[in-house]
Amino acid sequence: MTRELILLAVSRKYGKYCVAGIDTNSGGWLRLVTTDSDAHYAIDAKDLIMDNGEVATKLDIVRIEIVDRAFSYFQSENYVIRKHTPWQFKGKANIADVLKVHSPNRSEYIFYDTQRRIPKQFYSGLKFSEIASLLLISSDCARVQVQDVNHKRRVCLHLRYQGRDYEPLPVTDLEFCALCEKLEPGLYPMRKKGIMLCSVGECYEKDQFHYKLVAGIMLEEHEQVGGTH
Repeated sequence: MTRELILLAVSRKYGKYCVAGIDTNSGGWLRLVTTDSDAHYAIDAKDLIMDNGEVATKLDIVRIEIVDRAFSYFQSENYVIRKHTPWQFKGKANIADVLKVHSPNRSEYIFYDTQRRIPKQFYSGLKFSEIASLLLISSDCARVQVQDVNHKRRVCLHLRYQGRDYEPLPVTDLEFCALCEKLEPGLYPMRKKGIMLCSVGECYEKDQFHYKLVAGIMLEEHEQVGGTH
């Protein structure tokens, strides 16, 4: 089965990649996975190489081969890719292209509440129709928190959505994090408007929680943080 999608997230996951996007025809979500449980079903770097020789990145429009669906108790959007089959590059999208096929969600919460994590047992009380792990939002406002933790750069977003303030959510968007590399640790206003893809990660076995993430940030023109760009 062939599907065409706009990629909204290409982020690192256990040394490989977590990839998600929207179907250009239906507007539905697709999180691309493999059957490799040892790699937590993540996408290998070589599978990101498209037929034009380029590595797939955020907002690329690609046509891919899907072989199966892969439901889980906390993710309903997973599709298994056909490995070793180059993705066809069909063009580059912008925010307007995304919004034509999938409007920002206006649900009351970003995944059930304003907390940054979801207890694993919470899912046992949900119907399948209530399970979602990908959400496109337009926040009321956002601030970028840059930290150096154990000699590693960490980027989080402080979001206000539907009038509610949220606990800081980690950013896994590679391009956005690269923009923050030269910033001093601190809290910066996000000065550009745009849309964000929020995601729910796998259960962290040490505490039995699923953590919410900001996996893709699509901004008008180029990001501007704290007036430094």
